Amino acid sequence: MTTNPAPERLSFKEADTRLVQALSASFEGNYDNVLLFDGDLVLEGGFLNAVAGICSLDDVNLVVITGDLTVSGPIALYGSLPGLYVGGTTRAETLEGGDCEIYIQDGTFTHLVYGDYNNGILETCTVETPWVINYDHDLRVDAPGARLVDNYGDDDDVDFGSENIGESFVAEVVDPEGESIDVPEFLERLRAGLPVLRPGARTANDAASADVALADQVLHLDLSERARSARSPAPAPPAPVFDRTSGD
Repeated sequence: MTTNPAPERLSFKEADTRLVQALSASFEGNYDNVLLFDGDLVLEGGFLNAVAGICSLDDVNLVVITGDLTVSGPIALYGSLPGLYVGGTTRAETLEGGDCEIYIQDGTFTHLVYGDYNNGILETCTVETPWVINYDHDLRVDAPGARLVDNYGDDDDVDFGSENIGESFVAEVVDPEGESIDVPEFLERLRAGLPVLRPGARTANDAASADVALADQVLHLDLSERARSARSPAPAPPAPVFDRTSGD
């Protein structure tokens, strides 16, 4: 059985001193009360409910874990408080941020990382996850290999955006206008092991690469045909025809 460290209630200054100013180096807002777990923390279920089951979150501005954080369910922090800081590795079903500030190091998230709207910050070091979805959030995520989805419609440097979401994803996870992902439906299908992409769906980069390859092929065929025509000798003029019946 895992024994979690007993939480400590500290002021922001006290907690920041304990972590050698790691908190003040990360957080941009002003905070008073910190709930600190000094060591590794293992939780069953969703993060907030699990922490609230250990002690009250009343007046808690930030939850800080100095070691690793392992959560069997989602980490979903959509309110302005509490924020989250993890000093070690974070493992959970999802990492979802809304109005608060979240700072973690490396981590693994089974289904997705999601940043919702533009009030909060979600920052990570290198993490493993299959999907990163951003809805106009200050999302500072390094996730090599993840498929990137712009759910707001203002980022061209992604795999899926407003121009190809409707044609790429199954109808159950696309909003009625066909330009963004319905994240709760999307997550439910991932949890159920159901496909979210249509057969043959291509990322924006794949589609662009295919278009370039097709254009190169057409150009090559055109140039080859021109070269063949240039090498072919001009046809000989037709032989003269003599009328043998004429009397000459």
